[in-house]
Amino acid sequence: MDNPATERTPLVIAAEIKMITCQTKKIVLASAIEIGRHLQEAKDLVKHGEWGKWLAESVSYSQKTAERLIKLYEEYGPKFLDGSDRSKSTPVSILTYTQALLLLGLPAEEREEFIVHNDIGSMTKQELQQALKDRDQANQAKEKALQENQLLKKGLETIDSTISELKKEHAKGLPRPTNPENVKAEAQSANDASSAGDAPSATAAPFTHNLKTERNPDAHIKYAEKCDACCKTIADTFFDLTTALTNLAHIDPELKEEKRKEANKLIEYMAETIKMWPPPKKPLSVNS
Repeated sequence: MDNPATERTPLVIAAEIKMITCQTKKIVLASAIEIGRHLQEAKDLVKHGEWGKWLAESVSYSQKTAERLIKLYEEYGPKFLDGSDRSKSTPVSILTYTQALLLLGLPAEEREEFIVHNDIGSMTKQELQQALKDRDQANQAKEKALQENQLLKKGLETIDSTISELKKEHAKGLPRPTNPENVKAEAQSANDASSAGDAPSATAAPFTHNLKTERNPDAHIKYAEKCDACCKTIADTFFDLTTALTNLAHIDPELKEEKRKEANKLIEYMAETIKMWPPPKKPLSVNS
């Protein structure tokens, strides 16, 4: 009676065929790399301009095929098993010829890591192509996110700068005297100067925009239109701000929260300022 361990079954035979097929594919890659090495040697020796002719007449290769084989040698030759020491193995040693060609598109420093993390040895050609496609898409998404992050940071830096300038302007505009009589006296003096046609000074008329005398009787139309335009600009900018914060929330939630608080402070400052604007000081006079 035959030993069950050595019994020939369809399953055993299929396993042997798969093993032979895998070994054959590795032999093909090893042979391709070795041919690439010889082609590179020949290319260095052939006279300039005669490379294509030499390939066609001597080895029946096209230049495209020859360059592909040389590329395989350049990329895989140093790390592929040369048969001198079978105890040493690298991730590259498990590749087939087709897999090696497909992986030429990866940078050398990333190739071995990709081979290990994706179990290339058990992949079909289609599965490997899909894995490479998924990798490219992930890298593109990452690059796009980084670019958007840089744009957001630049925009947020602009907002920070604006907030700082507004704070400085507000600090400069705060009334200096604490005595109510002095405040009243300075306000009256500034009104007198304005009525005389002179522009009020920064110290005599704090917390104003130092407006000049307006001589146009229809100025109210101009300033009403200006108010409408400014409100639209603020609304558009607010939409851009909320969009930036939304995108930033997906990239860096902590930075988003920091910038949201800064924006909120600015909005609160604007809301409080507009409640009391203009200050108790006649900023301009209208002469008919």
